[in-house]
Amino acid sequence: MALEGTLKDFSLADIFQLIGLQRKTGVLTLRGKDDNVTVTFLDGKVVSADSLNRRLENRLGSVLIKNGTLTTEQLNRALEIQRETLQRLGFILTHYGIISSDSLRAALQMQILQIIYRLFRWKDGEYHFSQETTIEYDRDNVVPITAESILMEGARMIDEWPMIEKRIRSYDLIFRKKDLPEAISIVVGDEKEEKDFDDTATRKRKTSSSGRIKISHEENSVFDLVDGKRSVGEIVEQSRLSDFDTNKALYDLLTHDVIEEVREFFPVITEEELVAEEEVVPETPPVPLPLVLLLVALAILSLATFWKNPLNLANAQGSSQASIGGVKKAVSFQRIRTIGEAIEAYQLVNSELPARLTDLTPHYIPSEMLEDPWGNDYKYLQRPGRYMVVGFTPEGRSDTDLFYSHNLDSVLAPSTQLRQPTGGVSLVD
Repeated sequence: MALEGTLKDFSLADIFQLIGLQRKTGVLTLRGKDDNVTVTFLDGKVVSADSLNRRLENRLGSVLIKNGTLTTEQLNRALEIQRETLQRLGFILTHYGIISSDSLRAALQMQILQIIYRLFRWKDGEYHFSQETTIEYDRDNVVPITAESILMEGARMIDEWPMIEKRIRSYDLIFRKKDLPEAISIVVGDEKEEKDFDDTATRKRKTSSSGRIKISHEENSVFDLVDGKRSVGEIVEQSRLSDFDTNKALYDLLTHDVIEEVREFFPVITEEELVAEEEVVPETPPVPLPLVLLLVALAILSLATFWKNPLNLANAQGSSQASIGGVKKAVSFQRIRTIGEAIEAYQLVNSELPARLTDLTPHYIPSEMLEDPWGNDYKYLQRPGRYMVVGFTPEGRSDTDLFYSHNLDSVLAPSTQLRQPTGGVSLVD
């Protein structure tokens, strides 16, 4: 049976259905942008799943801790034995009586399903099914899972994920509990009671009439983890529910209007914030050659027009200094903008901000760009949800007119604030 292609041409549901109906034995390999996944079938049933980014053996302990079957201390001890004996982690846990065989089977099935359910969110990827006569898997602890049962849950996820992602846009989001009026109370009910709330409007009407907000036990377990500090990713890791069910519970809690997103609003930058302390004025280093040529050109232009206006004689010295100061300030402004763009490029590649500006050199920016025309090193400040690059005056003090600030709070539309120098020459197009 030759089965290969792309998920755009043949969906994952169609692939599972075909393998299940024809009761095929073999290995399905899927290659996506960020991961490679293998799913093993025996007579059309799933008996194993593994991910390049989330190795099944490495994640088993996390699953057992997550569902409360295993403690961190027990896992660490089992891992020590594994390093000494090279035995499978599941065998060690059951052999030494740390967990029961039923608990191990449930954990392995949960991990297999977690890997497969993530596949249903793939928009594209390549697949290849290799038919085999026999396959190897943990026959003692893995119960084959029918393709039909996987497809039923997968179909539900496909329908609901787009709706969930509109409210939970990123695993970096942070939610907190809302301050509810004293007349409103939260009641934990069973699943049947929860199904009565078929839409947002109905839920709000029932809440206003009864003064109670009913949430399910699953939602309540996630609600307890919401503290205004944990991100969605951290809640998913600590929740005993699956990734999908945890996100679904967060979505339902948002619909119940009992939690809200934590937003850090962009503050007004004051001179007191920028000027943390007076800095010693450093000695002015030699002016770079391009700037020397620019200043020479300005000087020649000034001499050529000097005699046309006698008033220039009285103001010659002051005008010359003002022109030089304006050009240097414009050069500093351009360097600050370049540094800000380099920081954003660094964050895109490394998924984090640089610890210091020197981390940007030499791959993102030349080292000489980190110093202003007066020889001062630019100041780099990190604040919750944003960062700033600050320039200086010729005297070496923080200049509130020269800074680059970027707001990291909004996932969809981050805002950048770049203040241009006043009264100077702009070199920014």
